[in-house]
Amino acid sequence: MTTVLPLSLSAICTLACEPTLLPRVRMAIAVIAQEVFAEDPTTPGYPLRWNLAKTALTPTEAQAAQMAIGLVVTPPLLQAAATSGSTAGPEMAAAITDEQLLGAIRRGWSTVAGVAPAVSAAGDGQGAT
Repeated sequence: MTTVLPLSLSAICTLACEPTLLPRVRMAIAVIAQEVFAEDPTTPGYPLRWNLAKTALTPTEAQAAQMAIGLVVTPPLLQAAATSGSTAGPEMAAAITDEQLLGAIRRGWSTVAGVAPAVSAAGDGQGAT
């Protein structure tokens, strides 16, 4: 299956490196970490999810930058950035809503935590990609 990207790789790279996006990514990581702390301990993959939350509760700029790369290539964020009609970083970043950013982190949390896809799928959908 060939993926058709709504933006060029150059534009995606610009977005992933956009300085105005990184503080939002850091805050979104912290918000989702708090959500994970409140999860039922029987949530599939909980120990791994909790450990990632503990580690990422105060994300460094480097951690946020690493996560931003994975986030901006998710279809919802790519599409939002493409709708800006620009390839300038600030405009593409501004087109991504907070809910889209939080949703992308929620969907990818288990994967980043190392929870196997079969375990994630057995749960309530949190973090399943």
